[in-house]
Amino acid sequence: MADTPEPASSIHPTLFVCATLLNLSVIKVAGYLLPDQAYFTFSAFLFDERPVLRAGALILKLLPPVVVAFFVTLAFHRLLSAQRAMGRPGGVFESIIAARQLSTTLTASAFLSALLMAWPYILMWDMLIDPIMASHRLTFLLAYFIYFAGYAWFARTGVELAEVVIGSRGSVEDLSWVTAMRHPFLKPVSTALSGALASAVATFLVASAQ
Repeated sequence: MADTPEPASSIHPTLFVCATLLNLSVIKVAGYLLPDQAYFTFSAFLFDERPVLRAGALILKLLPPVVVAFFVTLAFHRLLSAQRAMGRPGGVFESIIAARQLSTTLTASAFLSALLMAWPYILMWDMLIDPIMASHRLTFLLAYFIYFAGYAWFARTGVELAEVVIGSRGSVEDLSWVTAMRHPFLKPVSTALSGALASAVATFLVASAQ
C-alpha cells in the first residue's frame, strides 16, 4: 500500500493576521525600549549621522521574529498537549499543526511585518530620499527584500528551535564531531545562518550604495 503523501503546507489566515500584529507590536516596543545606538534601520544609513553600533543593532533587530515564532510555537504545542490531557480534541491547534501551517504562517507573517515597517520608505522614496541617493533606489529595494527574506528565515529558526525543545524533552545528545550531522539543533542553526547571510548581504548592499 502506497504511503499517504504529507499535506502541502499553507498559511492559516487568522493566525497570519495575529502573528503579523504580534510581530509589529514587538518591533515597535523594542524600538521604544532600545537606545538609539542599538536600534538598526536601513534608513539610518541614509538620514542619520549619529554613530550606530550596526552589527550589534542588526542582531537585536533580528531577535523579534525568533522570539515571537519560538513562543507562539511553544504555546501551540503546550495548549494542544493540555487539551489532549483533558481528553478533549485538539481543535484549531491540532488542525494547524497537522496541516503543517504553523511554520509557514509564522515565516510569512515575519516577512510581511518587515515589509510593512519599511513600506513608507519604499512607497515614498522620491519624497524622503536625498536626490543624490535617488539613483540607488533599485539597490535599496533589492537590499530590503533580501532583508525581508532574512527576517523570515529567523522566524523559521524560532519555530525550529521550539520544535527541538518540545521534541527533545531534555534528552538531546551532547554536541560533538560524531553527533554534529544528526544533532537536532543542526536544522535551526542552518536556518539561522541562512538568515544571517541574507541580512549581511542586504546590509552590504545598503552600505556600498552610500
